[in-house]
Amino acid sequence: MQIKNIYSTRKSNSEVYSDLIYEWEDSIAEELKVPIYSSTKVFAKVMSLGYRMVNKIGLSNLFQRANNPFKPNAYTLIYHLYPIKEFGFKVFSDKIPYLIDFDKNVNIANFFEVYKNCKLILVSSLNAYNILKEANCPLNIVHLPLGLSNKYELWTKHEDKKYDAIFVRKNNVLQEYAERYALSHPNFNYVFRTWAGNDMYRNNVYVSNRDGVLGEFSNRTEYINLLRNSKIAFYSTPGADEPGSKFINHVTPSLFEFIVNGCRIVARYPENAETKSFDLGSISESMDSYGVFEETLTNCLNNLTGNYLINSEKFLKNVYMSSRVEKLKEILKAH
Repeated sequence: MQIKNIYSTRKSNSEVYSDLIYEWEDSIAEELKVPIYSSTKVFAKVMSLGYRMVNKIGLSNLFQRANNPFKPNAYTLIYHLYPIKEFGFKVFSDKIPYLIDFDKNVNIANFFEVYKNCKLILVSSLNAYNILKEANCPLNIVHLPLGLSNKYELWTKHEDKKYDAIFVRKNNVLQEYAERYALSHPNFNYVFRTWAGNDMYRNNVYVSNRDGVLGEFSNRTEYINLLRNSKIAFYSTPGADEPGSKFINHVTPSLFEFIVNGCRIVARYPENAETKSFDLGSISESMDSYGVFEETLTNCLNNLTGNYLINSEKFLKNVYMSSRVEKLKEILKAH
């Protein structure tokens, strides 16, 4: 198989998470020497509305059957933030979808039906891949983890960082531990993200327990600088300490960003196929008690972390996009 181009939403989507996706697209385009094309917001809305109308009047299956036999000479790679629920141009037979997020709320049977025209589907989460395989997925799915742009080099300046720690994703247990630590260590200055509104990914605000509101940091450069000014990042897999939630405890790219920007990691996560595949234990053991948390946090603040930088370099070597694209080339060659 050959990729001829990459479809991007960069002309129509400016959400805070989108810059990371565009960095992945740029990395793949540069390595494969293929162009990126994007439609305007108006065109994207018209296309979406058109396919919704087709689905509403019951013609979706007809369009899908007509598209199914088509076998292109080359394909378009397209990131899917979440599995789409209805047939449309993003799952035409000339597309290679790359799934970013996945959870227990995905209707597996509908997923099989909607994506059946795609000759290859890339699944970033190993846990999601295993869920699909266990459901006897009839589609050609291949696991390819997400990565980190090679333009980021490991930040090694630790002592000059302004903030002791940062929360980007909330975890009830780690938050309780951090609050407890702050009571006995009054100078402990940590940052946490909250939302000014009800919409996820919008109106995020970063607040310090000592300095108050710091700002939105929605700009990519501002956010990276905030991480570079934080000695420690509290990290948890989505679903950790959330019994009955829809999340599947997969490893998220925020971990890569924390590590490359010199944050020591204090984490909570279950041991599963995905956390093992990333060897999370080499970066941080899971904080199973407050005693372990307190000792780990104190050591990190005092930069008593042994071979942490060496382990970070080893970890990053495997997640850089140059490594991911080489794996992608192998996948394409095999298909």
